[in-house]
Amino acid sequence: MKRLLLSLAILLCVSLTTVNAQEGRRDGRRGFSLPQELNLTTEQQQKVESVNADFKTKMSELREKSDISKEDKGTKMRELRKEHRDAINNILTPEQQAKMKELQSKREKAMSMKGKRQGRKMDMRAQHNNPMKDLNLTDAQKQQIKTLNEDYRTKTKELAQQHLNDLNKIYTPEQQAKLKDMRKDFAKNRHFANGKRGNMKLDEASIAKLKTLKENYNKEKRAIELSRIAPDAQKQKLSDLRDNFRKEKRQIISEARKVQENKPA
Repeated sequence: MKRLLLSLAILLCVSLTTVNAQEGRRDGRRGFSLPQELNLTTEQQQKVESVNADFKTKMSELREKSDISKEDKGTKMRELRKEHRDAINNILTPEQQAKMKELQSKREKAMSMKGKRQGRKMDMRAQHNNPMKDLNLTDAQKQQIKTLNEDYRTKTKELAQQHLNDLNKIYTPEQQAKLKDMRKDFAKNRHFANGKRGNMKLDEASIAKLKTLKENYNKEKRAIELSRIAPDAQKQKLSDLRDNFRKEKRQIISEARKVQENKPA
C-alpha cells in the first residue's frame, strides 16, 4: 500500500501540465499544475499546454477503442503516460528538472509520512471498534458478555424511568407541564441546529438553498485542498470556510423555522 501511494505521488508530480490550471484527474481528463517553483516561461507554458492537449486527445481516443482487450488498452495507456512524462521533462531546463526531482523527493517523503499516520489511525480505530479482539474469548464468554450487556441496558432504562418518576413527585403539576414544554423546545431546536427537518418540514426554497450552499462549500474546499499554499495557511482557509458554511447554514434553517412558525394553523 505504501509503495502504491508513493508511485501515485510520483506520477502526479511528473505528469503535470499548465501553471494556472487546477490539479485534476489523471489520464489527461483535466490539466495538472506544474509547481510554481519551476517558474516556467511563457513559451514553456504554451508547449506544456500543447503536450497536454495532445495527451488528452490520445487518451480519449484510446478509451473509446473497443477492438482491443482490456490488458492491451492498459499497456497502451501506460505507454502514453510515459510519453507524456518524457515530453514534459524535455520542455524543462536542467535546472528545472533538478528542482522537479527535489520537489518529488519532498512530496514522496510527505506521502510516506501521511501513509504511516493513516496506518496508525486505522490500527487505533480497529482497536477502538473491537478492543476485545485480542482476548481470544470463547463462545461461552461472548454469550455471557452479551447477556450482561443486554441486562445492563434494560436496567439503565428502568433506572432512568424511575429517576424521572421520582423527580415528577417533587415537581408541581405546573412545573411538570413547563418542563414538558421545555423538552419539546429543546428537541425542536436540536433538529434545526443539526439541519434536520424534525416535525417541521423545510420549504423547497430552503432545501434548494442548503443544497447550493453545500455544493459551493465542497467546490471551495476542494480548491483550497488542491492549492499550493503553505500548510498553515491552507488549514486556516479551510477553518474559515467551514465556520462560514455553518453560519450560513444556521441562518437558512433559522429563517425557514420562522416561516414555519408564522404560518397560520
